[in-house]
Amino acid sequence: MTPPRPEAPSRTRVLDFAARTADLLERAARTAAEAPATRSAAGSPADPSDTLGDGVRRLRDEAARAADGAATLVVVGEKKRGKSSTINSLVGVPDLLPVDADVATGVHIVVRHGEHPRAVAHLRSDGDAPGARPRSEAIPLERIAEYAAVDPRTGRPHRLDVHHVEVELPVPLLASGLELVDTPGVGGLVGGHAQLALAALENADALVFVVDGSSELTRSELDFLARATERTAETVFVLAKTDSYDAWPAVVERNQELLALHAPRHTAAPWFPVSNRARRDAVAAADAGELQEAAELLAESGFEPLESLLRRRIAARAAELRLANVVHVALAALAAPLAEQELRLRSLQQEPGLAAEVERAEEALRLLQPDSAQWRRALTTGSRDLKNALQLGFRRSLNDVRKVAEEKIATSEPAALAEEFPAELEAQVEAVWLQLDNAARRGLAVLEERVRRECSTVLDGGADAGPADGSRPGTELAVVEDGAVIRAERDTLLPEMVHSTHRDGGPLGMLENVIPTVGTAATFGTVIGLLTSSVLLPAVASYAMLAVLTRRRRQRAELGRVRGDATRHLNRVLTELSTEIPAQITDHVDGLADRLGLALDRAIADERLRLERRLAEHRRNLAASAAELAAARDRTRRRIGALTTLRDEGLALAHGLAATGGPDPDRS
Repeated sequence: MTPPRPEAPSRTRVLDFAARTADLLERAARTAAEAPATRSAAGSPADPSDTLGDGVRRLRDEAARAADGAATLVVVGEKKRGKSSTINSLVGVPDLLPVDADVATGVHIVVRHGEHPRAVAHLRSDGDAPGARPRSEAIPLERIAEYAAVDPRTGRPHRLDVHHVEVELPVPLLASGLELVDTPGVGGLVGGHAQLALAALENADALVFVVDGSSELTRSELDFLARATERTAETVFVLAKTDSYDAWPAVVERNQELLALHAPRHTAAPWFPVSNRARRDAVAAADAGELQEAAELLAESGFEPLESLLRRRIAARAAELRLANVVHVALAALAAPLAEQELRLRSLQQEPGLAAEVERAEEALRLLQPDSAQWRRALTTGSRDLKNALQLGFRRSLNDVRKVAEEKIATSEPAALAEEFPAELEAQVEAVWLQLDNAARRGLAVLEERVRRECSTVLDGGADAGPADGSRPGTELAVVEDGAVIRAERDTLLPEMVHSTHRDGGPLGMLENVIPTVGTAATFGTVIGLLTSSVLLPAVASYAMLAVLTRRRRQRAELGRVRGDATRHLNRVLTELSTEIPAQITDHVDGLADRLGLALDRAIADERLRLERRLAEHRRNLAASAAELAAARDRTRRRIGALTTLRDEGLALAHGLAATGGPDPDRS
């Protein structure tokens, strides 16, 4: 029997701890600003009040994110499987997303909780400066498709200036801490749409995979799930349209067998059979005041167990992770003032070796300042290695794009190729951008940590004053920005596909199509005449063969024309990407490396000034009277006591959150 899961600290308790910590640090900042030892240096880079104020701001920001944060669910499904209907059913708005379009989504749609129903389109224009935030435009809910969908005729987005769409709804499921994400092309796992869905999963808390009871999992679905194994910690399967397919239990059984063979990581994932029709009827019955009928239809729909799991296992777990981040930031903010006060107490107790310790630390800092310092070499080589890795990954991604696109060109019928190819190629390019962004963020974070470690013996000199378990976070430079690595300008990097024309009408066109087949048709008629000794039958056979061969010739010519158009479009897009993106990668990494170097220079200068101030304070304490020292020791011990109490409370909260950090053992 599985033991019960330990209870995690409540959000109220963690946020109350964060608020009390922030209040205490604010009071300490005011005290530091008013102290005679620091008043002359107030506003300097090493001003203790500035350092404490930065910690308070980070803590309050993290607490606000935890209070408003939601678990991100990426909903995925082949086209016509019921994915959009399932999203509508989960939020209880039957007509929110269009349910009758194939691969309709052209941009990200995020559905989250809000006090009032509203939708906002975030727009971009080619005139915006790189890194500028998109402009916002409120739109009616019924116009979401106009801003977020692609034109079914051309495969291009209706609006090229839309970056993404956000929808807010006052829905209890969303209020529990969930948000649903519909990404470009997630309505079908074909070509570039699968790549885009996989890239989106890197920032998701869970994958909701929608199938139906009509047939077993397809090869493309199994391939997607196998590749999604390392992208998400939680997968939930939804089997829609149970009211249309009576044999759905056998389909679920067969799907589980296929998962065991092709994507074993998902074998233990829960399955939820649902009926979107019953859920829609339940909403209608509730709106009509038929509460008993609404309850029966809701139970029949199968959505209650699904919503319960999403709340209990995914929303709760994501909330615990965000609360753990709050505690982490609070402990980091407490560590520096606690170390400062403990050093002050040592000075007030007139420890004889303290001055020598401070002087040794100053000497270590001086070694970090020359241009030849090890951390500068680590920054230079690390940024160069990161640029090379991103460039290589980008080139490999383009090779993958070409491989998938060329397979599409070689195997598609002319009509389908002309209609679908531009949208699929655009989805692949969007996936490359998102993958590049994810890789850059990870690489820059690693680079920041690598360089910080080179300075850790100096910048984290107060580690002994940190938590008893040795988990005190080091100096956090946090220069990795939120902006994307590149800016996707659709009109430049994604030009429209040019469709060539071939005029085969008129007498010359007819002769051009007919003459190459006349000989074959005449030969065929002659053979028929010899075999049948008939006069009329060879003429009929020759005419029929001429018509068939002429039609086939036209079809081959049309196929060649469309494939040529698609190949030229592919080459043009890849050429634009190969020209523009590598330079953007270099500029982005170089810019952040410069910021990281400046941040470290400031951190080293700040630490040097702090050490100078400590040494000056220690010398003043050596000259102070016994009464002054006793009063100062009493004040410092009270401050240490308050900080230590909060630190110990934070460590206990961190331990409680870590104990509940694994998946819920109850696999429904």
